[in-house]
Amino acid sequence: MDSIALTYSLLDPIMTVLRPVVAFITALVAGLVENLAGRSPVTQESESVPVPTAEDCSGLSGTVFGRLTEGLRYAFGDLMNDMAGWFMIGVMLAGLITALVPESFISEYLGSGLTAYLAMLAVALPLYVCASMTTPLAAALVLKGLSPGAALVLLMAGPATNAATVTMVGGLLGRRTLVVYLGSIVVCTLGFAFLTDVLYDALGISAQAAAGVSAAEVLPIWLEWVAAGVLAVLVVRALWRKYVAAFRRNQLLNPLRPFSQR
Repeated sequence: MDSIALTYSLLDPIMTVLRPVVAFITALVAGLVENLAGRSPVTQESESVPVPTAEDCSGLSGTVFGRLTEGLRYAFGDLMNDMAGWFMIGVMLAGLITALVPESFISEYLGSGLTAYLAMLAVALPLYVCASMTTPLAAALVLKGLSPGAALVLLMAGPATNAATVTMVGGLLGRRTLVVYLGSIVVCTLGFAFLTDVLYDALGISAQAAAGVSAAEVLPIWLEWVAAGVLAVLVVRALWRKYVAAFRRNQLLNPLRPFSQR
């Protein structure tokens, strides 16, 4: 859900709809191909997972106010703690791209077409990135002239896989399943990238001109600044809790720990 909100605020409504739809279809295609092609020998027996009971979910019940409070606590606590670090890395990289990469470079060497799709695919597949990090990167590249289809490849393939995931899938589920997994991602992202560019051209919409405009039209400028300030405070708070406070706590518990691990 956080990536959908970020996509709407940094890109445009069309990409906001396409992103979850393409992710759903890609996962569905991978599952269907895996079932139709037979099963890979599993190298490790899966452990039994306990099924949650009504008692386990009792914390989710209660009044509407209680559920709303728990939801807000999760959104501003756990969710922010998970995405703050990656989001800030994505914002900083997007700022560097916006400031240092000339627009002529993207339009001349990437732009649109199969070359841009394959370039984004080559960058996205091995990297360990999350959806929150790839969104500002894709927005910055679109503003520099990258086609929406190529941006969709980055948004889909980046969070979907990385070198660690490839190793785990191949080791736990088998090589054939790994081929199905990667093949489904590659084929679906490339196909939908082409259709995305066709859709934007047919509608006469410039992704570069539409990036970030829809969200700006919804809120007044003063509310945007207030929201930006609140987001900055929440990000700093999450980073402090997750990294600085944890580091200081570990040092207080065991001040010789960095030296004992050598």
